[in-house]
Amino acid sequence: MGMTITEKIMARNSGRDHVVPGELVWTDVHTVMTMDYLGKTCFDKFRSLGKTEVFNKDRVICVSDHLVPPPNQKFATMLNEWREVVKQHDITNFYDLGRQGIAHQIMVEQGHVLPGTISIGTDSHANTYGAVGAVGNAIGVTDAAVAMATGKAWFRIPKTVKFHVTGKWQPWVMAKDLSLHIMGMMNWNGHLLYKSIEFTGPAIESLSMAGRMTLCNMTVDLGAKNGIIAPDAITQRYLKDRAIGDWDMIASDEDAEYDQVYTIDISDLGPTVAMPGKLDDTVPVEKLIGTKFNKAFVGTCTNGRLEDIATIAKILRGKQVHRDVNMILVPASQTVYLQALREGYIETLIEAGVAVDTPSCAACAGIHTGVAGDGDIVLSAGNRNMTGRMGSKKAEIYLTSPSVVAASALTAVVTDPRTLSV
Repeated sequence: MGMTITEKIMARNSGRDHVVPGELVWTDVHTVMTMDYLGKTCFDKFRSLGKTEVFNKDRVICVSDHLVPPPNQKFATMLNEWREVVKQHDITNFYDLGRQGIAHQIMVEQGHVLPGTISIGTDSHANTYGAVGAVGNAIGVTDAAVAMATGKAWFRIPKTVKFHVTGKWQPWVMAKDLSLHIMGMMNWNGHLLYKSIEFTGPAIESLSMAGRMTLCNMTVDLGAKNGIIAPDAITQRYLKDRAIGDWDMIASDEDAEYDQVYTIDISDLGPTVAMPGKLDDTVPVEKLIGTKFNKAFVGTCTNGRLEDIATIAKILRGKQVHRDVNMILVPASQTVYLQALREGYIETLIEAGVAVDTPSCAACAGIHTGVAGDGDIVLSAGNRNMTGRMGSKKAEIYLTSPSVVAASALTAVVTDPRTLSV
């Protein structure tokens, strides 16, 4: 019996020829990521193991993203402690204020994740790494500490569920819409818990790296162990000279066994919105046309990439955000920010009345930069909409794509971007 791409990667990195779901494996880990608000605790755990030097200073990646720039004295002190710990351990790749970005964007963008490898991080959206054909997984600080010391981690081989996606993408429909469609389709039935989600099919093959990152990013909110897309020519172009030999084009075997296979035709898929409080309570945008809101947010490790910024710039060019809407954009990294500046997107957005902030997790984590207050109704292109996620528990969060957020920002009511004349 053949293996799925996730099974192959876990087999290769544990020195085995074959694995099956349910087996425990002790695997090599390519990179370990930890970030500001958990980082010091992670290193404390590491030292409690009697270790003083990490397994590889180049492959323990440290990122400041949740707390930068520090919004208060408490977080400023935490950041200072974090910086001192990173300095003590002479970590090579430290992305701090001025070099910063959201950890998962940094990991893929800066080449710390490669096809055929396993990368782990102390944040739930480490599933993002599957976009380049890697196994990305979120772990706790204890597991991260062990991996930092040994370069290895324990895994139970997950069963794999395949989503085979066909059809042609409609104008203004984005990978985020497919993610939300799958959320509603699965309706949190528990079937995807600790499963590997593999995306295949013509619609996936035509998807940009930004879209692939969005899809894999949100698999964690389906309860999945990881999300993954087999590397192809698009992956190779994105990685450029970072490829690593015969693992570049690793893929599932034709006779691989899947726990379940779902087929989705996106030809009729339109912009999709998740209702406040529940990711799996999704509806077509048409059902919410005219719904009022007062805050718009685009950013996060889900939708803060250049392609997302280009989309909203195209919609807002020469127009003005409605006076009743406060709109905030937060690029996913300094690299993305610079690219958007050079392309003229930032100028377009500022002229339209969008507040652009320095890269961070920002309002998505409910920490700073546009948090929601009592009574706020937020239209967000983030990844989560549970009560209190972005600040006040008396706020409501509708989750959708950057194109819906931008189109709606012009009118102060939910608007279908397909109705615009752009």
